[in-house]
Parts: sequence; structure tokens; C-alpha cells
Amino acid sequence: MKLLRSLAVALTAATALAASAPASAAYPEKTIKVIVPYSPGGTSDTLTRLMTSFMEKELGQSIAIVNINGAGGAVGWGEALAADPDGYTLTVYSPAMPLLEAIKSATFKQTDFDPVAMVGNVYLTVTAKGDGPFKDLGAYKAAAMKAPGEVGLAMGRGTLSQFVAAMVAEGLGVDLKLVNAGGGAQKKAAVLGGHVEAIIEPTPGVLAMHNAGQLRILAVLSEERLEFAPDLPTAREQGVDVVAPFTQGFLAPKGTPKDRIEVLSKAVAKMADNPAFVEKAATVSLLVQYGDAAAFADTMGGVRNDILRIGKALGY
Repeated sequence: MKLLRSLAVALTAATALAASAPASAAYPEKTIKVIVPYSPGGTSDTLTRLMTSFMEKELGQSIAIVNINGAGGAVGWGEALAADPDGYTLTVYSPAMPLLEAIKSATFKQTDFDPVAMVGNVYLTVTAKGDGPFKDLGAYKAAAMKAPGEVGLAMGRGTLSQFVAAMVAEGLGVDLKLVNAGGGAQKKAAVLGGHVEAIIEPTPGVLAMHNAGQLRILAVLSEERLEFAPDLPTAREQGVDVVAPFTQGFLAPKGTPKDRIEVLSKAVAKMADNPAFVEKAATVSLLVQYGDAAAFADTMGGVRNDILRIGKALGY
């Protein structure tokens, strides 16, 4: 009987101890930091703030945006790569990451990160002056064929727009004059002033001016017409097989636990299914196209291959 009483006391004590021990907290239990490798107010920053505002609701936890600008994104991405791989520091992907590799301006590669999930794409465009001579990509090509090397396409050297401009020239099969005009404002000023025939610019940078008649989007470099702008023709439907997405998604430092990446990926999937998010995304020209970690890795790999190939052709 003494033995039974001793066992009963031991079991009671063990049960009480187990009840008093803190339960393992479910991830995430604190604020998640997302590093945006650019200044506030730019395209990546605007898109990230929109995405994380909806992700917070799905995760039940706050998300803090930290802007770390410098070296075309390399400084911020370097900070993200050096963070603890615990699921509490993320960063955002853009094709500028493999571009930095192509122009040899970074010490890391996109494969040094773990993909979390793809949210969608903002597509680039070929855009001309609204009251100019070009009504479509065919007319622009015809002009370039008549005057090889004289018809201009404005871009920014060492940026994604330069690489896309080279892709467009390749797709058109013509010799274009690639003009280093600088950033978005400078490119638009150049085409509006009649100094260059067309520019490479993301959809959100030109859509409002297209709708106002100041600019004319000759082609969106997307697979299909955009749901939120169905009147805009693609390059593909005009016989030019060029697709240039500004892909948006989340990355984590290498070695982040797979179960935490899964939690984050599922939150992105729920966000992508939220009609309110899809509607808000359309206002900033983001076409929601969710992909899990594996699908995102494949997409990033394809973008990287294209950019590295073009980089070699450009002499980087």
C-alpha cells in the first residue's frame, strides 16, 4: 500500500509540474520584421506595405517594415541575409536581386535565401508619347527597321529597365538605340519632350498618364492581358515574345525552419484569395499570382537565367 501511495504522490506531482510548465508558443509570437532594401515611397516599399497589411491579419501578428537603402538593394538584402534564420526577419524579392549578380555588384545570390512565397507580378511596359506617331508596337518596329540604330528606347543603365530594353530589341529583331535616361521621372520627361521615341517603365508608373492620354502604352510585357487593364495589348499578341515581370514575394534567411516558412506561405495564400486584397493590389498594378515556396523558387530561377543571359550580352 505504501508503494501505491508513493506512486500516486509521484504522479500527482508530475501532473502538477506539467500543468505549471509553459506551453510551447505557436509561431509567430512576436512582431515579424520585413526588410525593404529601398527608400520609403518607391514601388517595392508601396507594394510591401500593402502586402504586409493583409498578412498581419492572416498571421494574427504585427509586421514592421524596415527600409535599408543602398547599392541598388544590396545593403538591405545583405542585412536580411545576416539575420537569425528564425522566421522573424524576412525580406522582399525583386528581379533586381539577380540583376545585382549579373552586373557583379553583390556578394550574394538569390539562392542564398529560402523562398517563402510569391505574391504576384507587376509587369513592365513599352510606352510612347500619347500624341506621338506610334499607335502600337508594330508601328514602332517598322520605324526602327527603316532607321536601324536611330529609334530610341529609354532605360536606366545598370537597372532592370536596361535589361528589359535589350530583351525588347532582341524580341523585335531590330537595332534600337538604348538611351540611358535615368529613373522613371527622367524617362517620362524624355519621351514627353520628344527626345526619345519610347521608354521601358513598370505599369504603375505610366498607367495613369496612359489613361489621361499623355502617354500611350504600346505593349504590356505580360503573358496575357491584365485583368485590371484589359484594353492594354501584350507584346506577345503583337508577335513579340517578351515577358518582363517585376515579381513580388517574400524571402527568408537560409536555414529558416520549414514549418515556419509553411506558416508564412499559407498566410500569403489566404491573402491572395482575399478579394479585398486583389482589389487593392489592382490599384497599384499588382497582378496577384500566388506561388508556394517551390513554385516561387522555379519562377525566380527562370528570371535569374534570363537576366544573367542578357547581362552577358550587354557586356557585364
